[in-house]
Amino acid sequence: MYKSLVCILMMLVLAGCSFFQIRKPIIEQGNIITNEAVSQLHTGMSSDQVIAIMGTPVVANILTPNRMEYVYTYQDGMSPRKEKHVTCLFEQGRLKEIQTR
Repeated sequence: MYKSLVCILMMLVLAGCSFFQIRKPIIEQGNIITNEAVSQLHTGMSSDQVIAIMGTPVVANILTPNRMEYVYTYQDGMSPRKEKHVTCLFEQGRLKEIQTR
């Protein structure tokens, strides 16, 4: 009787584990990209002005010095990861194009 009671109790405890989700931390990486910051960008700006608004770019590629990549990822616990990308293309030291995804 005692063994069967212990077995039933152990099965209930193990089954209860599937009802609770383990708390996962919020993970933020990269430059925080806000709509307000992106709306302040406009063509003709210098790279220093873009850095003042957006911060230092996360991705620095020495092969394409006329390009700044800003990447932001956010994951809140069990939810899927969200990503924002902003690419600033420069020509002769001035902002020529802004690409967002």
